[in-house]
Amino acid sequence: MVRFFKKSGTFYGLGQEIPLPDRISLADKKSSDSLESGKNRLLCTMALFFCAFSVINVRLVALTVLNAPAHEHVKQDENKTYALELKMNRADIVDRNGVLLATSLPSADLYVDAEKIKNPETIATALSETLPDLQYKPLLKKLKSKKNFIYIKRGLTPKEQYEVNRLGFPQLNFQNAETRIYPQGSLVSHIIGTTDIDNKGIAGVEKTFNERLSGKKEPIRLSLDVGVQDSVRSALTDSMKKYQAEGAAAVLMNAKTGEIVSMVSLPDYDPNNLKNAKRNDLFNTASLGVYEVGSIMKLFNTAIGLDLKKISVNDKIDASRPIVMAKHTITEPEAKNRRELSIPEILIHSSNVGSAKIALAIGTEKQKEYFRRFGFFDFSNIELPEKGRPLLPSHWREVNTATAGYGYGVALTPVHVAAAAAAIVNGGVYNRPSLISKRASDEITGTRVISKKTSDIMRGMMRLVVTEGSGRKANVAGYEVGGKTGSAQKIVKGKYLENTLRTSFVSAFPMDNPQYVLMVMLDAPKGIKETYNLNTAAWNAVPTAEKIIAAVAPQLGITPRPFESKQAAPYVKTLLNMR
Repeated sequence: MVRFFKKSGTFYGLGQEIPLPDRISLADKKSSDSLESGKNRLLCTMALFFCAFSVINVRLVALTVLNAPAHEHVKQDENKTYALELKMNRADIVDRNGVLLATSLPSADLYVDAEKIKNPETIATALSETLPDLQYKPLLKKLKSKKNFIYIKRGLTPKEQYEVNRLGFPQLNFQNAETRIYPQGSLVSHIIGTTDIDNKGIAGVEKTFNERLSGKKEPIRLSLDVGVQDSVRSALTDSMKKYQAEGAAAVLMNAKTGEIVSMVSLPDYDPNNLKNAKRNDLFNTASLGVYEVGSIMKLFNTAIGLDLKKISVNDKIDASRPIVMAKHTITEPEAKNRRELSIPEILIHSSNVGSAKIALAIGTEKQKEYFRRFGFFDFSNIELPEKGRPLLPSHWREVNTATAGYGYGVALTPVHVAAAAAAIVNGGVYNRPSLISKRASDEITGTRVISKKTSDIMRGMMRLVVTEGSGRKANVAGYEVGGKTGSAQKIVKGKYLENTLRTSFVSAFPMDNPQYVLMVMLDAPKGIKETYNLNTAAWNAVPTAEKIIAAVAPQLGITPRPFESKQAAPYVKTLLNMR
């Protein structure tokens, strides 16, 4: 077979090698270059993929091999739950043991640009069905408002946000937010307070420390003990129901430091559901409410008289006849007190005439001076915005001095009474009441208001009030309780209500070395069959305190005393011999 090539004009026989041309055409060259370029690109792409997979492999090795101990730990304890750390803008509030009282959780605010909404009826229907607390008509009005920014709902939970997202409306927008949560509910509501929709404190500790909490700092640790708080609130709630009282309050304070371990005001509210709270529920009776505490004032009156040496323990005062001062007559309600009484008996049996005579011996100026030392002229300075200022006579005449000596004409908060009573029993030093936990290294700097000798004598007499006087129902076995009762007519719109009392009992325990002071108040308790229809403090406030002390003393780590509760302690025997 012979082949002929036109360009060269040469014939080639079968089996003869055909030589390649010296030059390749332009088209052939372009085809070759494209092929080479494709090969290069493919190699580059492969190289990039190789690098990427190499980085991933290195990272996997680092996580699985280099961090093997942590990984192995997870394998060994598959059931263990690990907390996800969430960084919120507002700091937590905890009790003295670190129990969470207030915290923040991530949430979302749902908003729309109403100008861009073309189907408001459809969106309103879908949203009102997805979020039941949204009403169709108000929602539709918002969607038709044509405003370029309007909130539909704030503080959505993750679940709610997910459900709204599922609706598939692109006009619905979210912005990140955080919601304040109160895990203990109403248990500490009057202390913690709450925040507004913008997470700004509007009540309680939330308001007092708003700037500090907003600064992303460490949690604020309060002096409260949640376990003790629960015991106090439970006992107070039971008594409020039992005696059909309109309200109640209690303050439990460390007698040595002024730290408030528990503070309860009833009725209270759930800060997680503020919209359902009634106006009275929001009022903190323990720190804001001021009222006459009745015969509890005899405690401070006697201490002042002893400290000024206007009286001594072995003195006797004639209480057989009333005291007439201008238009006022001070009488002795109980016939058994219309006689000559010793100083301990004046306190034990709560003599009005005897206490008024002690007050007159003290004098107006000295009475005012000591009241000022006990903090009765000022706000309590507790770390709450809700704090009441005592009410004192506008014109302090001699009759005001006498009535203040046995409990009328001076109105105080339970916090004031607890702090002053702590000074009476702790050796004579007044410490500012506080809701902030003190560290062991913190220096406690109080102000001396009475001498240690006066304090020792007062402890003995307070113990006798419980063993022999109106406080007998608070004689908790083994805890050596001392105290003083007070029953005062309730004032409404400037007038005393007949047969309507506020009853109080301030106590301390154990009296040989007082660690805690407890102030209990019941607002307008009723007489019941069990109390023989009597409604004074001895029948309601005192047994309430007994229940509280019996419950919290073990929680506070106080060991019961080995001797019988009715046996006189050594510091009381001297007083008994003087009578």
